[in-house]
Amino acid sequence: MRLGSGSGLQWLGAAALLLAALWLSSGLLLLAAGLVALVAGVVALWRRFGLSRLTYERHFQQNRCFPGEPVTLTVTVTNRKVLPLTYLVVEESVPVALEVESRRLHFQSRARGRLRMRFSLGWYQRVERRFTVRAARRGAYRLGPAVVAAGDPFGWAEQRMEVAPSDLLIVYPRVVPLEEVGLPAQRPFGDLASRDRLFADPLRFAGVREYRPGDPLNQVHWKATAATGELQVRLLDPSASLGLAVFLNTWSYERFWEGDDADALEAGVTLAASIVGWAHEHALPVGLYANGLVYGWGFSLRLPPARGDGVLVQALEGLARLQTGSPQPLWELMAAEVPALPYGTSLVVITRQVGVDLAGAVLRAQRSGRPVTLVVTGPEAEPVPELPGVRVYRVGGEEGLHGAVLAE
Repeated sequence: MRLGSGSGLQWLGAAALLLAALWLSSGLLLLAAGLVALVAGVVALWRRFGLSRLTYERHFQQNRCFPGEPVTLTVTVTNRKVLPLTYLVVEESVPVALEVESRRLHFQSRARGRLRMRFSLGWYQRVERRFTVRAARRGAYRLGPAVVAAGDPFGWAEQRMEVAPSDLLIVYPRVVPLEEVGLPAQRPFGDLASRDRLFADPLRFAGVREYRPGDPLNQVHWKATAATGELQVRLLDPSASLGLAVFLNTWSYERFWEGDDADALEAGVTLAASIVGWAHEHALPVGLYANGLVYGWGFSLRLPPARGDGVLVQALEGLARLQTGSPQPLWELMAAEVPALPYGTSLVVITRQVGVDLAGAVLRAQRSGRPVTLVVTGPEAEPVPELPGVRVYRVGGEEGLHGAVLAE
């Protein structure tokens, strides 16, 4: 609670006027003393009960969106008492990445601004306001904390309370066609479909057919053979585990303490989201790994390859929450995760730079029977070492997310 400069003097003033009125037998002074006492009582009443039974709430109509999509923000103030509030000001802390249409944010810091709102509420009144919010870029955002200030009608006393931050607004990264991010639209990571057919999963039985010369004997279905009197072999679906595993490097340089290249990171996030989206569209199992901090989830993003809408949503949410600052290098994450991936899984490694350790991890993965595509988002001045058998693309740089094939 913060009091105005004269908040403690009203009663003294009333007492002084009363004494003067009695001493001088002045009815006018007596009336003045009564008025001052009345004002002091009103101020004390507001100071004591101004914020009691008052609630301030805000919520987003939807808590998941893409950059640029309009989201409705509803702000509700409710006064659940007889005492009206003629002066109520709310200062809401808003991330600068969120644009509130038709409202100007007051500068608070580089990352946050203040949305100032004024209200006047009668007894037992509820006031609701709606704003349209758009996010400029992907991220996980909260409003708040908010400061609610209520004052008396004379401006002599003010009471304040702080309201905890709101729920998260998750802004997914952009998902765009691969040709828009500098990758070829046709077979950007090799012939995944033909490799799927080479690796059949013995646990995924699809039916039987007649035996053909060259079929392995261990695939003969003996019960079906006995029932039909002719050799029958099992039909197996391609392994549900094969597909793509996307590895995103959040380090801009070989050592994480050397700094960040925010543009390269955002380019990498957009690439990763778009590749995951492409794999989902083509019904391929896809996984996502990143060596960044994941807001609310902890260290590193680790989603094993899988099919379905669930993995796409998880990947987009993980990328929305992804931050820099992890001390774990990508090559170390690859050393831990690549051996667990099924033989034949394709790897896509997205990085701004290719240091010695990362190049070694890429070559080890390639030689282990897991084809690697390397996508480099750094400037062209930074060289890419020779990586035999690795398909290499360079995207980004001065021309944005557009690139060329360096090696196949």
